[in-house]
Amino acid sequence: MRRFATGVTIVTTRNGDVIHGFTVNAFASVTAEPPTVLVCVNRTARAHPIISESGGFCVNILALEQQALAEKFQGGEPHERFKDVVHRAGPSGSPILDDVLAYVDCSVEEEVSAGTHTIFIGHVLEAGERPGVPLGYYDRAYRNYAIEL
Repeated sequence: MRRFATGVTIVTTRNGDVIHGFTVNAFASVTAEPPTVLVCVNRTARAHPIISESGGFCVNILALEQQALAEKFQGGEPHERFKDVVHRAGPSGSPILDDVLAYVDCSVEEEVSAGTHTIFIGHVLEAGERPGVPLGYYDRAYRNYAIEL
């Protein structure tokens, strides 16, 4: 699958006082009407029970200049990842990160088991965007998808 080019997102969630976010490229649109998306999360991931119990998540789509943010959310302690990262709570309660290229805040509509992962299907509660170029990921490396128009 490393030969499939994707964008880069940070999926965030909150359950009570527990906040979590992690870098994800397993994200897709499902339908425009009603607005629905999906994320795939390993059942051993620390975020998995938080998303499942809270019933919400936010997909923060990163811009080209946000590679350092993607790297920050790849590892380490979850509570440290949000240090110095400005965010606000979306309708689901999940953090919406400031200045991302786009975001979709969702309520979990369905959980589908697939191998080692759960596919969380989310109904979009709120979305936003700004101009910019997406951060890309291909063949285990971040990429610049900018093109001359």
